[in-house]
Amino acid sequence: MPTERSGIGPGDDPYEFEWPDDAQEERAAEREREASRALVRPAPRYLTAIVLGVTTVLVFILPVALVAGAVGFFIAAAAPVVVGGLILAFLPAALLERVSRGWRRGLPELAFLVLGFAIGAGWTWVFVTAFASGLFPDPAQMPAVRAPASVFMGTAVASAFFAARTFTDGARRAPKAVYATGGLVVLLTLLSLYANFAFRPA
Repeated sequence: MPTERSGIGPGDDPYEFEWPDDAQEERAAEREREASRALVRPAPRYLTAIVLGVTTVLVFILPVALVAGAVGFFIAAAAPVVVGGLILAFLPAALLERVSRGWRRGLPELAFLVLGFAIGAGWTWVFVTAFASGLFPDPAQMPAVRAPASVFMGTAVASAFFAARTFTDGARRAPKAVYATGGLVVLLTLLSLYANFAFRPA
């Protein structure tokens, strides 16, 4: 009388037992994907955050410029957005990122939104007041443009801060996309600098 065997596995008697494994190929493909991701060197964290932030602000401005038929304005605004982002926004964002590491979940994101809106709206308010007043034939028109422009840019920069805070770690895993987008931003900035200085009336 045959005795009962315990602990039989696939390697005990391959001729007697056939062990189907429908998910074997899926698991193997997932292991290959994880291995390929591990071999990719991620893009620098701060570079990724800068690219995400600047690109977000430019994406806010582009549709408005297209609808208004002012592509030249978009090109001209690219350099101030990039330079202003590097000078005014990057350092406060980096400091806030360090300070808020131990905060409760959700509070850092809220702080980034508030800081981004304050920087975007405040800088736009100062810029329009100090440098764009000559564009208005009637000085009474300036407040009607300054307030919505400040709110718009505040929203754009707040979104940029939130995007950099939320998506930087994930975007780093696609370094080619980060470098390609960064290259496009650099080219657009150079074109903007050329447009701003080469076509300035003497």
